[in-house]
Amino acid sequence: MRKVFLAALLIGCSTFTAQAQRISRVSAGLDVGTGFGKGHFSPSLLYYQTIQPANAPWLRLTGGGRVWNYQAQDTYLTAPGGSSMDDTMQLSRASATGFSFVMGMSLRLGNFVDIGANADLLSFAFGKRRTATYRIADPSSIAESDTISPKLNGEGVDIAPANLNAVPAFLRNNNGQAEAFVRIWLGKQVGVKFGYMIGQISYRSDFKLNNGQKRFSSGYQMPYVALSFPLYN
Repeated sequence: MRKVFLAALLIGCSTFTAQAQRISRVSAGLDVGTGFGKGHFSPSLLYYQTIQPANAPWLRLTGGGRVWNYQAQDTYLTAPGGSSMDDTMQLSRASATGFSFVMGMSLRLGNFVDIGANADLLSFAFGKRRTATYRIADPSSIAESDTISPKLNGEGVDIAPANLNAVPAFLRNNNGQAEAFVRIWLGKQVGVKFGYMIGQISYRSDFKLNNGQKRFSSGYQMPYVALSFPLYN
């Protein structure tokens, strides 16, 4: 699903670039809302600017910034791959706050409906350091030179949210989000936005563990609802 989302977003942006030789309008807006699901939720604030080509007023390219927070209970973080891909970090609670640079595109249907998608390109995240239970799925995969991982297997390890993240909705071990949405304008001053969020929470340890891994992550998906406010047109 993530690969399909990314392909659609890239194709759309490429199409826009080919069309947007002349820009007729620049506008901006603000979305305030939250994603929600069983045992987790993610409030966010998205500021965006849109540009549209003069010869395709129904097409819009979006850029902006997203401030987000993620909260979850009973989270299992996994290593990215290789012989340690089934190793886990278990947290009774996971949380992170971040700021992301966002790019997306949307289509305007009539005068009141936008259908689109956006994704974080770069993200900075921070949060409380927590103690996770580290478990190695296959102890036989531990290298003979690794004297740390065997001692920590089944023990508590201090971890914190990974700070610097790139294309986080599509690359493992990065914090951030992407969303597909429908925005319905109820008038000139307010709209309602319904969407579906795909995200990832990533933590890092201070030292390398089995197979040299330092980052562990978990993906999430949830519905999303927000109020939308135009800032200028």
